[in-house]
Amino acid sequence: MIATKNMNPFKHILCAAAIGATALAHAQQPRIVVQHAGTMQVFTDLTEAITAAQNNADIYLSGGAFLVPDGFALDKTLHFTGAGIHGDSTNATGATILCTSGSAYFRLTTGANGSSFSGIRFSTEGSNTCFGLGTGAGDQDVQGVEFHRCVFQQRVALGAVEPAASSSAFTECIFNAILYGVDATAQFTRCIFDYQAGTGAEISGFETGGLTMNNCVCLGTRVGNCQGANVSNCVFTRTSAPFWQSGGMTMTNNLLVSDALVSNMSGFTESGNILSVPVETIFVSEGDTDYQFSDDLHLLGTCPGVGAGTDGTDMGIYGTDSPYKEGAIPHTPHFRKVGIGPGTDASGNVHVNVHVAAQAD
Repeated sequence: MIATKNMNPFKHILCAAAIGATALAHAQQPRIVVQHAGTMQVFTDLTEAITAAQNNADIYLSGGAFLVPDGFALDKTLHFTGAGIHGDSTNATGATILCTSGSAYFRLTTGANGSSFSGIRFSTEGSNTCFGLGTGAGDQDVQGVEFHRCVFQQRVALGAVEPAASSSAFTECIFNAILYGVDATAQFTRCIFDYQAGTGAEISGFETGGLTMNNCVCLGTRVGNCQGANVSNCVFTRTSAPFWQSGGMTMTNNLLVSDALVSNMSGFTESGNILSVPVETIFVSEGDTDYQFSDDLHLLGTCPGVGAGTDGTDMGIYGTDSPYKEGAIPHTPHFRKVGIGPGTDASGNVHVNVHVAAQAD
């Protein structure tokens, strides 16, 4: 059973409400462009677009909510790019939201090896899970899947039954619920985890050494049943030990509020970890362990995690030589602001002011 907690408005968006809000803010119906080998098709229905897309096609999603009642079980390699997830940076277009209305969710089959997703929020009304790799014991060897700047509002499962053989990479993604590894292999870089289940572990199920976390922020979240995992340069605000029942782990240069590093585990390797840091001395602005876009997860100048990462940069999401990108804009040109004049001028021209931005890796 998955415990629940009070959630901020960003995380509590239901599909119907999202569609209604999008319709009011952006009158134009959401559009989908499928591009492959120099050809382009335009759709308004995501299921139709996926069916028509050839293997290895690019699918560009406008801002807005795309309701797929039964979800999908993707069986081909496709590359999805949305308009973004951040409310401020998607003011002109609206965030891209994929949602289901029933108990189904979005899944990838083995045929979807190498697929990618960028700038998309995943949500569901009727299921505890919003995204998963695999459909069953005979179909969960999904390899080389990548996620960039996506939000997962419900549980993510990286397989269907243990042990899964999937592999995936998540960069600058936000997890609002449980991440269950199903013994798969996955790497998380500059990601934000903010769910607190109450019991158990919110990041769990990587029992064969498949979990790697670098420069993440875990707000009240802990890692458990992840034997052999590697965690470095991360920030954990949990007040009790954030590493639990995960023998063989390697924990390097992490920043903790807790005065204990581990609980109920042995045979681990650790170095450079900083414990017993008061939570109010860590971030510029974050007060409730519920991440929202108004939070500022830069480290305060006096925080001991500044410059204390394994590479000499900060611990947390603003470390590494490619820090977390403000606005979480996808890696494509993005409309940040569109202004259209109310009418034509004396020459019959309509004045349009468009601000476009793009973010690199």
